[in-house]
Amino acid sequence: MSTTNKRRHPSPDLSDSEDSTDTKLAILLSLHPSVALPTLLETLLASNGSVTAASSLLAAPPAKKQARQQSSLSKFLQQPLSTSKPLRPPKKGETIHLYTPLSVSASLCPVTLLHSFLPPALATSLLQELLHESNTFAAPQSFRLFDREVTSPHTNGFFLRNPEVEANEYFSYQSRPLEARPYTPSMLAATQMVEAAVNSLLDARYGALRENKPWGLSPQPWSTNAALVNRYQGAKQAVGWHTDEVTYLGPMAVIAGLSLGVEREFRVRRMHPSDADKGGDPAKKGEERESEGAYAVHLPHNSLVIMHPGMQEGWKHCVHPVNAVDLHPVAGDVRINITYRCYRRSLRPELTPKCKCKLPMMMRAVFGPDPPDPDTPRKYFWTCAAPYRVDEGDGKGCSEFWWAEFDADGEPLWGEEKGEEKS
Repeated sequence: MSTTNKRRHPSPDLSDSEDSTDTKLAILLSLHPSVALPTLLETLLASNGSVTAASSLLAAPPAKKQARQQSSLSKFLQQPLSTSKPLRPPKKGETIHLYTPLSVSASLCPVTLLHSFLPPALATSLLQELLHESNTFAAPQSFRLFDREVTSPHTNGFFLRNPEVEANEYFSYQSRPLEARPYTPSMLAATQMVEAAVNSLLDARYGALRENKPWGLSPQPWSTNAALVNRYQGAKQAVGWHTDEVTYLGPMAVIAGLSLGVEREFRVRRMHPSDADKGGDPAKKGEERESEGAYAVHLPHNSLVIMHPGMQEGWKHCVHPVNAVDLHPVAGDVRINITYRCYRRSLRPELTPKCKCKLPMMMRAVFGPDPPDPDTPRKYFWTCAAPYRVDEGDGKGCSEFWWAEFDADGEPLWGEEKGEEKS
């Protein structure tokens, strides 16, 4: 491969897990980006490897900090240190490549990377199950993008954790109904580990009761009830720059992606609102402009990437095509990616609005940087999905648009005007 250089149920404490020191340092660095790496390591060792205790110590007044000095840092790490301070943002047109959890946490992108996430036997069985499942994925459907008909070069399948409960809710993507499959046995086993990792990260960042959470993030434990499984065959199959549709996710969504098979690049790029957004033209809400270059996070087999709250509101991501890949002993040239999602019950399909075309409306975020005050509400809107469908007339749709409203926990506030045009 070519490269360039409500009381909730408590989730497991990161200190009690088998995470490597490198992973724990990556989490601490994401929580305390202004603290030098040697100080983080000293504090972690003084806290007997507990991320929670180390984070509390780092947040305490300086007089209360008691970090033990160490003569050598490298012996405690599985990989050499690459940085002791946050990386600068990439310049426009530049790509910064990130290979380790530590380098990802030192960057400014809102993701956490965990290597060797599943036990090897479970990772292999999950890969084998999904390679078999993906052989029966439907051919990609065409859709309209900027008045052009395009077809995704990869295939995917939609999975529900409890399909017998949710199968009649008619989930859709770009207003097309999704045919749901049940989680495979290994998917179910991996799900519990994914939930524990995500909730441990959220506990460390926002408190066990989410008492320090930003606006829009749910205070409830993160629990996945849906997953999109993508299959990429060969070096050229990819997916372009996009955000994940938030119609059922709601504000400040957390998404966990488990990568199996060949290594591929997961690129992340910050976006800002366009001048059209600032001007208030409802038909052009959500358009954006590129303000920086990209981070390329390299995802080897059995790695988990967690997209933080705010990722879908201010960043785009893609799977970048490459010239060649290193073959995997089980998957060959195939990469399988599972994106675990937490669909809100308050945004289930029978509750979300339909436009004048009688199609399910899509919810999108208005792009913008993280607000200085985390309690500042973000902006979202409902829009007609017909412009994305090649089977819906001239691609203009009914142009229906109205603002979405949410409370501080990201729960929708449905008014009497629901389903009617707002501006």
